[in-house]
Amino acid sequence: MKRSAGAHGMVMGVGLLMAACGPASESEIEAELDGPGLEATVIKPGSQDPNGTPKIAWHTWKLEVTRWLRHPLLQNGAINPAITVTGVFSDAGGEEVFNHTFRCAVASGTVVTYGNKPYQGRGMVSGASVWTEKGLSDDVIDNVLECVIAFVNDKKDGVKILLTGSHVNDDGGDHGGFIHSEAVWCASVVAGNVVVDVYPTRSFLRGCGIDAKAALAQRYCYQKNTCGLVYKDVLEFNAECQAVGAPGSGQYNCNSKACTMTWLEDPAPDWCDPLPPGYPQ
Repeated sequence: MKRSAGAHGMVMGVGLLMAACGPASESEIEAELDGPGLEATVIKPGSQDPNGTPKIAWHTWKLEVTRWLRHPLLQNGAINPAITVTGVFSDAGGEEVFNHTFRCAVASGTVVTYGNKPYQGRGMVSGASVWTEKGLSDDVIDNVLECVIAFVNDKKDGVKILLTGSHVNDDGGDHGGFIHSEAVWCASVVAGNVVVDVYPTRSFLRGCGIDAKAALAQRYCYQKNTCGLVYKDVLEFNAECQAVGAPGSGQYNCNSKACTMTWLEDPAPDWCDPLPPGYPQ
């Protein structure tokens, strides 16, 4: 959806209106320039996919995923026995985790069958397609983890999410509906655990009906203090992160590391609903 020219026209119109009506306050200017209408006009290269990885399944299998990614996915054309022996394919949640890991890492169009079920790659993470032949480097593993993490949530039906980042391959789709930025996610493996720094955006803070920290915990965590999520200050005001690439493209480096940004079609997804009684925070 190419509407960049419209974006420039919209900004010019705002400026002329302000000039005609007198000086606007700082809050009025911010409301005009930071609204989702302008975000929608920016062409964002990236990859979209449905939400689809249950929280408890991800946290059960995430360390296995890091081990899988360090070794070749295939052995003699079949899935590596080091993966199949873990029992992941006999666990419904684990199989979903494997499926999304495969979709994130393996090249688009590549299909591998196990147990009469085909798994098809989407090639979402740059540099990860070599996984079929060899283990991945630490930085690529981190980006694959971020890709899977982006789709972790129990409200998994009908929720589409767009990923952007300097390492995210463009799927060539129409991303015009993803006008609400959510957060930047930076994953790493530290002392045998998957740690995720999350930087919420101003847009998410405005649109979410509850505290953003609680919302992102509800999205990703299932048990208090065990999910490895580290909540950071708002992205746009956080010195740890710098925008790279074209303005509005959703590409950020945090602590000199390429991280993954998520975009939503809904400004207040299910994880922004009030927390149920007794929910761990």
